[in-house]
Amino acid sequence: MKKKLLVLAMCLITAASLAACGSAMSYDDYDLSEYIEPGKYKGLETEGYTVKVTDEEVDDKIQEQLEAAAETVTLVKNDEVKIGDTVNIDYVGTKDGKAFDNGSAEGYDLVIGSGSFIDGFETGLVNKKVGQEVKLELTFPEDYSTEELQGQDVVFDVKINSATRKVVPEYNKDFVKKNTEYDSVKEYEKAVEKELYDSKEDEAVQNQKEDLWSQALENTEVKKYPERELEHYIEFNDKQMDDMADAYGISREEMLSKYNFKDEEEFEKVNDESSKLRIKQEMLLEYIADKEGIEYTEEEKEKLLADFEKQGYDEDEIEEQTGRTADEYVHIELLYQKVLDFLLENAVIK
Repeated sequence: MKKKLLVLAMCLITAASLAACGSAMSYDDYDLSEYIEPGKYKGLETEGYTVKVTDEEVDDKIQEQLEAAAETVTLVKNDEVKIGDTVNIDYVGTKDGKAFDNGSAEGYDLVIGSGSFIDGFETGLVNKKVGQEVKLELTFPEDYSTEELQGQDVVFDVKINSATRKVVPEYNKDFVKKNTEYDSVKEYEKAVEKELYDSKEDEAVQNQKEDLWSQALENTEVKKYPERELEHYIEFNDKQMDDMADAYGISREEMLSKYNFKDEEEFEKVNDESSKLRIKQEMLLEYIADKEGIEYTEEEKEKLLADFEKQGYDEDEIEEQTGRTADEYVHIELLYQKVLDFLLENAVIK
């Protein structure tokens, strides 16, 4: 729910977020030349890009894979605690022999090295054994949040009840063969490098497309907004605000405040501007697609619908979230992708 409203607000500041800003509306019964006057959209300039993958980035990616394949083992009695282990402890903190407030707990899970406790607490448990009782003589920092404990000497009596350790597999040929589709370390590392390269290149190309789309929008003048579409989007966004307030069990006024709208007037302004931007984008997409003969196939439509369903968005969910039917939403989404491809194909790369 929170994401939907944030996206609505984002539509005011970025023309590149069309795909997340709403669904399609049929403009078949409009002569769009009466509503918009597109400027230049072919031959627009955008920056070129270079892509480089460093050895460090490859190593980091491989380390992520190793971490993902790690197993958690339970330490047995008398095993020594190391940095990174998770210990379950009972502890009592005392000052001048008396327990102080919020200084004791039972069955507390603590990751050693997380910095969750004052200096000396976690390091004091390193190399201690599961089942061992440990006395830690420590001093609270001078700027500690509780004034009564600032700079004070205290004692923590800690019992290590149990501990677990994340065991990361060794990076070698055996790991590669067991966890990937490759037979050698060299093949795997080349595949990781290519994956990182492709990801960076996809991002760079998408940035070019979004830059060109922003320029095309900037070059387009809206003569007037179709009342049917404008009223629909304004009403839909307004209803979303009420629905979210109901879901949170709070008033509409509280909901507005939750998303940093100071009052109804500000929300109405955001709603109006956001809805107009969405309509401007949709009209320009339809105009360019019609002018340039840009179409999509039924197979592409069915594939996108299937992709949405895999993500948990069936046709009912799409309509509930966007206010448009799934067919309408997929229509504008496919036009968006194809028009951006067209803009890049006809752009000048600086």
